Order: sequence, then structure tokens, then C-alpha cells
Amino acid sequence: MSRLLAWLGAVLLLLVASALFLVSRALEDQPLVTASDEVSAASISRARDILRRNDPRRLAPNTTRDVRLAGSDLEALLNFAARRGIRGAASLDLRQGGADVRYTATLPRLLADLGVGRFVNVEASLGASGGSQIDIEQVRIGRIPLPGALFEALLAQYIRHTDLAPEVALLKKTISKVAITPADVTVTYVWQPELLDSARNLALSPADQQRLAAAQRLFVDTLGRASPGSRKVALADVLGPLLQQAGGQPGADRTQAYRDVLLVTALHLSGRNISMLIPDAARWPKPRPVTLTLRERGDLAQHFVISAAIAAQAGAPLAKAIGLDKEIDDSQRGSGFSFVDLAADRAGTRLGQLAARSPERLAAAVAAGLTDAALLPPIDGLPEHMMADEFRRRFGSPEAPAYRQMSDEIDRRIAALALFR
Repeated sequence: MSRLLAWLGAVLLLLVASALFLVSRALEDQPLVTASDEVSAASISRARDILRRNDPRRLAPNTTRDVRLAGSDLEALLNFAARRGIRGAASLDLRQGGADVRYTATLPRLLADLGVGRFVNVEASLGASGGSQIDIEQVRIGRIPLPGALFEALLAQYIRHTDLAPEVALLKKTISKVAITPADVTVTYVWQPELLDSARNLALSPADQQRLAAAQRLFVDTLGRASPGSRKVALADVLGPLLQQAGGQPGADRTQAYRDVLLVTALHLSGRNISMLIPDAARWPKPRPVTLTLRERGDLAQHFVISAAIAAQAGAPLAKAIGLDKEIDDSQRGSGFSFVDLAADRAGTRLGQLAARSPERLAAAVAAGLTDAALLPPIDGLPEHMMADEFRRRFGSPEAPAYRQMSDEIDRRIAALALFR
């Protein structure tokens, strides 16, 4: 018996030593990829064009479509996904028939204090032979090389035991061809209506839907109490009480509560029905017809809240890029480029950052009371309604000195507000 215990102890010690050895080989002191928070307005514009061309509301079942994505846009998508999970950064290099992907996950600083590397660096070489399958040719995790076939087998086993298995199977059924060149990736797919339901299920879990239902009820109740009988209500008169009630719920995750009410309010202001995301929401309470205004303008309330919701959910760089892209688009075929709108975008982005990063500070601010002047600085002297030719004549481009000077002035005004100091 003692010999058996000694043997088991030796095996256990060997397993622990092997695990520690693998961890030491997998963790490194330096990142392979350095994170970048920049998201370009051009990338946002291209993504919007792709979504327009592939709007599921316009596609008949079994319609075959091609989606072409530039390497830089794919890299931006990878980095956006990386920021949603373990904090990390990704890079992508396309080549004929394949791609090289690099990813760095940043672990807690405590590991560095213990003398262990805090970066998990992953390198993968992918190949596309012209069919629908993307092959993993080889993988390296830190200093540990893994054969591509082994990694694919482990990944398949992992997916098989998660909720992702039905979605992956549907995706394989939908995609008929993947072609990779040094410039872009072209995906040929056959539209299946089930994809929309699958995307909704992945985006919003049942718990997410329950939280948003509660946020919708709170928004409807708060709007109903604000200036009864009036068709126009100041945004601060609704947003202040809404944030205060959402963040004050017993046991609530304050950051998540802020994200939920900002999303619900943004959907209302954008004219989008939340039932697009959650079909059951068609039966939820409806807000009374009212126009929310910021500095007595409905458009500024829209810009402010939509940017706040995007920044709270996805981060400030994306919110800023979307705001800039919207103004550039308006200069070409809309109401014209507006630095006033841009100021509302950026002020809303700052509020979204507060909600996500400093919820206690935001809670103290809303408890003290919000006013329109506390949310958006004075807008006098900021040019607006400039069509493309006038914008180029006066400010050149977003990289030109004249534009940067106006941009810095907006940032200075916003920074002067007590809420954002």
C-alpha cells in the first residue's frame, strides 16, 4: 500500500511539475502585439457599407452573396473582439491563400510581481484552399509549438461542449467559400434566416434580455414622470433620474445598469425599436411620444446619448470614430458637417466612459443633479451645416491643422465641465 501511495505521489508531483513547466513556457515577459485604441472613421464607413449591402431584411432565403473585407478592417474587428474578453490585442497579415494571426492576452500584474511573465502570446498560421474550410496550419503559444491538427482537434472538442456548437454548425452550413489574397478576404455565403436568430442569441443572453426589459420599464416610467403633458423634455431631466434609479438598485452592478439604460435610451432616440434585438420586446411597455432635447435641440440629444451608449458598451475610440464618420457622411449627402454635433458626440463619449470606468463618480454627479449645461458646454462659435466643398475649403481634412485646432477647442470646452474633470 505504501508503495502505491508513493507511486501516486510521484505521478502527481510529475504532473504538477509538467504543468508549471508548460505555464513557464507559455507566459512571456514581452507582448507580441501592442494594443492600439485607434479606430478609423474610414473603417467604420466601410463596415457600414458592408452592412447596407448585406442587410438581412433585403435578402431572400438561400441568396448567395460575397463579402469582401480588407485586411485592415479584419484586424480592427479582431481587436474589437479582443477587447471584449480578456484584455488583449491582435494583428493580422494576409498572404495568398492564407493568413498569419498574432494575439497577446495581458494577464494581471500580480503575475509579474511573482516573477512570472504576464503575457500570453499566440501565433497561428491559417490556410484557405479555396473551399469553405480554413485550416490551422500551425500554432505557437509562447514558446510551445502545437501542430495545427492537434489544435483543431482540441478546439473542436471545446466547441462541442459549449453553447457555441449550434452556431458553428450553422456557420459551416452557410459559408460556401473563403478566398484569401494579400489585400483582402472574400467570404461567399448562402443567406439562411436562422443566422439572424443565431446572432441575436449570441449577442444577448436570456439574462441580458431580462436586464434590458427592466431598463426599458425604468426608462418608460422616468419619461412618463418628466414634465407631464409636455411634448419636449430636457435630456438632463430624464437622464439624471434614470441613471440615479438604475445605479441605485439594490445589489446592482452599477456599470452594467448604466450601460443598459443608456442603450435603451439610445435606441429610443435613434428611432430604432428594441424589438430588432429582442423580438419579445414588441410586448414591452412603450414610452410616451416626446422629444428629448439638449440645449433645446433634439439632434444634440441624439448625438450625445448614442455616443454615450457606444462608449459605455464598446469604448471611446469606437464612439469617436463613429461620430466623425457620421459628420463626414453628412457633409457629403446629409445636413452638412457640424462641429456642434461633434461636440455632443464627444461629450456623450465622456459620459459613457464615466459610466464604464468610474461609475461611483458618475453616481455622485447624478445624485447632485444634472442640467443640460452640465452635460454639454457652450456651442457658440462652432461651425456647422458645412457641405463637403465648404468643409474642405475651411478645414481641409481631419488631419489638417485647422481641423485639429477646432477639435482641440471642443475638447477644451468639454474638459472645463465639472462632470468631466
